[in-house]
Amino acid sequence: MINGISAEQAIINQVFDALPEVKSQKEHVLKKGESLWGLAKQELGNKNLSNREIRDYMFLIAKLNGLDTVEKMNGLMANQKIYLPESTGEIQEMSVKEKSTVDKTVEELVNTLKNDKSVYVKGVLFGATNSNLFHIFRERTYASGYRSTQSPVLSFSIDKNGEVVKLSTNDIQDIFATKYDYEIQKDGKVLLRNYPPKVVEKLDEEQTAALFGEVQNLYNTYQKQPKKYY
Repeated sequence: MINGISAEQAIINQVFDALPEVKSQKEHVLKKGESLWGLAKQELGNKNLSNREIRDYMFLIAKLNGLDTVEKMNGLMANQKIYLPESTGEIQEMSVKEKSTVDKTVEELVNTLKNDKSVYVKGVLFGATNSNLFHIFRERTYASGYRSTQSPVLSFSIDKNGEVVKLSTNDIQDIFATKYDYEIQKDGKVLLRNYPPKVVEKLDEEQTAALFGEVQNLYNTYQKQPKKYY
């Protein structure tokens, strides 16, 4: 819980706050089987849209209709009257000006992994057995003046071929104070590490390749001179 609301609701609130106010709208009567996701995809009318663009427009429709919780978004019924943005231009303007907290988190991670010369990898050792889990640390000086040589950046797992398959990291706004916020999978899916875990976003191919590429490079360097974390 964050300030009395669920972590999932906190993310919805963040996205809603970033969305523009809809100035013109049109009426739509829901047909059986229609969903906000399907309506958003239909309204945008572009087969090359990313999942993030569709999600943003879906949330814009939800905001316009006061559907500010997952329950309300999923509780739509046939013949229910809702309103849609008159023009898709409003979401296009937002896409240029606003980035989600996940996007900002990934940008910051890639920048840190690429440019911070203090980052290093340690493998996890359980007793006498190596695991497929690894941590990336860095040197960091906190606002209090305390300097750590083992400040966590992220954790990642590898498969039997030595390929990075998923990683866990904090949101730049530190949603959860005592554990990692997100699990990011090799296919770009970003899961909120609450219970049960839920997909909150999907990175595009370029973001995914940049992030996993930097982690893979660090792991490959680690293999030449392994360090263990107990």
